Amino acid sequence: MQTATSTNLTKKRKKSKQGTPDFVLLGLLILIVAFGVVMVYSASYDYATTKGWTATHFAKKQLGFGLIGIAVMLWVTFRFDYHICTNRGLVQWFYGISVILAISVRFIGIEANGAKRWIGIGPIQVQPSEFVKLAVILMVTSYIIRNRRTMNQAKTRLGAWAIVGIPALIVTVVGSNLSSGIVILGIGAIIIFSASPKILHYFGLLFIGVVGVMGVRQLAIHTPQGKDTTIPIVKDILPAYRIDRIRAWTDPFSDPLEDGYQTIQALYAVGSGGLFGKGLSQGVQKLGFMPEPYNDIIFAVICEELGLVGALVLMTAYGIVVLRGMAIAMRAPDYAGAFIAIGISSMIGIQAIINIAVNTNTIPTTGMQLPLVSYGGTALIVLLATLGLLLNISRYSSIEKLD
Repeated sequence: MQTATSTNLTKKRKKSKQGTPDFVLLGLLILIVAFGVVMVYSASYDYATTKGWTATHFAKKQLGFGLIGIAVMLWVTFRFDYHICTNRGLVQWFYGISVILAISVRFIGIEANGAKRWIGIGPIQVQPSEFVKLAVILMVTSYIIRNRRTMNQAKTRLGAWAIVGIPALIVTVVGSNLSSGIVILGIGAIIIFSASPKILHYFGLLFIGVVGVMGVRQLAIHTPQGKDTTIPIVKDILPAYRIDRIRAWTDPFSDPLEDGYQTIQALYAVGSGGLFGKGLSQGVQKLGFMPEPYNDIIFAVICEELGLVGALVLMTAYGIVVLRGMAIAMRAPDYAGAFIAIGISSMIGIQAIINIAVNTNTIPTTGMQLPLVSYGGTALIVLLATLGLLLNISRYSSIEKLD
């Protein structure tokens, strides 16, 4: 009996021993970052020169942020231990500080493009919503692990939704960042569903969502342009500029010079790319037509220059990242690794879907970057560090590595 017990303990130690990370995922992430640097240069050189900077102004900065981010990702991958993220006290502190930072943008935030989403810390600007996403993943994971035996109870699931919903509401209302609020809700929904797959409940949420979308569309149609709705709470979540964007989504040409302008220019770029595109750096819409083409709208530039084929290759790359992330979750040695991997993989997938949907006018315009490709400073570094956590989990895989 003692020998059998010793053998079992040895097996458990072997299962938790660090091995090699998912090198396919690691290589693919680096390739996407490199592709992003190239596309940022192609999308920004005209904009940069018109502002009096060098043609490589944004590309050099993107390269610098990318290299720092990759270095941090590699450090987290090889030198970190994701089990630290299961420390309840540390997770609660990180969650609380992230939420406080998200609230503080209302008072000390830096305004850009009509929204306060950034906080200045010396020479750098930090977007608290990026930390909130990771904090929610870790906090809801910690909560589920502590209450995994009662996750089938409505009271326990309600607690998990509170952990997700409160920061999502704060980011949306206080930080004027609806897209990040949607991402946070999406991440939470997938993790909670994975812990307690009550399918009928999610059909109910889907029904409520569809009814909500239809109601918002009608609200946009019947609310005068530039005016807030008089409905309490709704007017805080959907101020006048968001309602105007929803109205422009249904018919961009109804306001071609204001709210519909970006959508129209993006659709011109997407449509003119054809099957193989006009060629790298040969796009036209970025030449003074699209606002900040190196940022949220960069997918339209990709479509114009690399065509449908280039866009599909990039979308396939994102799909592989998500699938390999989910495979890492399935192979994780414990619940913590599984739920964290699910959350990180979901975050990448949801952000990519929202950005692509906005660029193709599938959903209303909202400020969501294309992961690892759009121009970004601290946001890119934080995202790569988070992906390093996913790669770190892959090193603890309890069964054979991915082929």
